[in-house]
Amino acid sequence: MRLLVSSTRAPIRIVTGVSLFGAVANLVYSVYVVAIALFKEDVAPGWTSMSLQQSGMFFLISLVLLVLGEYILQMASLSSEGPPYHVGGEFTSERITRRDRLNVEHVDPLRTPRSEREPTPG
Repeated sequence: MRLLVSSTRAPIRIVTGVSLFGAVANLVYSVYVVAIALFKEDVAPGWTSMSLQQSGMFFLISLVLLVLGEYILQMASLSSEGPPYHVGGEFTSERITRRDRLNVEHVDPLRTPRSEREPTPG
């Protein structure tokens, strides 16, 4: 699954397409519910309000999934703009001295000002 998602953008495009279809379908269903409520006389009590409420909630969920899918696509395209390599550390550079490669910081007490030295007990 990771290979499928990481190598192509088609799965996220499918998700955004389905989300867009769901949002539009819920809007069409809302229009249908209002038309039934206006033109039909024997509608069950509460059907119109319940159907509109569910349609509105599914519309919002579909809209959120659409926005998240597009955001993921945007972040994926931005993250792939950099160079295809990452330098973790240089060990054979001619510009780096042996001292710069060490993981130890040496402070010369004679060159350090007295205010930065550790206080002497006494």
